[in-house]
Amino acid sequence: MNDNLADLVAEVEETLRVEGLIPLHDFSWSARGLNRGLSEQEIGDLCQEAYQVMTVRHRFRLMWFDWPNLEPSAGRPADPDTPLDFDINTTGRLTPPLLALVPLAQLRPGTASPDS
Repeated sequence: MNDNLADLVAEVEETLRVEGLIPLHDFSWSARGLNRGLSEQEIGDLCQEAYQVMTVRHRFRLMWFDWPNLEPSAGRPADPDTPLDFDINTTGRLTPPLLALVPLAQLRPGTASPDS
């Protein structure tokens, strides 16, 4: 794992530890915060790689949320084919709805599968 990827994974692991979930925009916002001078394409690729690492390490459900309510019970399951929105071309403002990875352990019964 290269330094950029390892550092981004560490950042989103911290988001998960503190917030209990990972809003997808945190991938790109954290990548920018590392100040590595990456292009938007490089940030997008890095976010995708970090997403893959995280979804191998943890069992998540991709869910939609209406900002600012990020309580797991307020989320709606995203379809499995939902395009990932890492907010690469950020304006610095959140516009609902937004996608987040929620650990399966935090979900109420019935929201862990894509068909629920």
